Amino acid sequence: MPFINISVAGAILTSSQKQQLFDETTRLMSEILRKNPDLTSVRIDEFSVDNWAVGCTPMIVAGKVAVHMDIKVTEGTNTDNEKAEMIKQAMVMLKEIIGHTSEASYIIIHDLPATTWGYDGQTQAARAMKVIAA
Repeated sequence: MPFINISVAGAILTSSQKQQLFDETTRLMSEILRKNPDLTSVRIDEFSVDNWAVGCTPMIVAGKVAVHMDIKVTEGTNTDNEKAEMIKQAMVMLKEIIGHTSEASYIIIHDLPATTWGYDGQTQAARAMKVIAA
């Protein structure tokens, strides 16, 4: 049950672009990181360009779109190669859907211990134990 937050500054996304981001992010998470698409959560946040700076230069001055994709998965569920491929393909997707992005755009995959995050009030470790017991 991954959680993905996509933050964008410097572009006003259309409803179609947002739906594409939801669809394609979920698809990549399923195909590359083997995550259940029915449990994949994606949130998009849009920021004014004057709220984001790179190298002390506000994006409003640079005239570029900045993107940050923050992915949270359970530790040990993906290989380094899978994560590298996800980062590569996610950046391609972002550029195709959003357009020109700043070089200082980031995709970060956080490997969280199963005991430190949860779904529906249960840690991932507790949820895994239920699956084993079933």
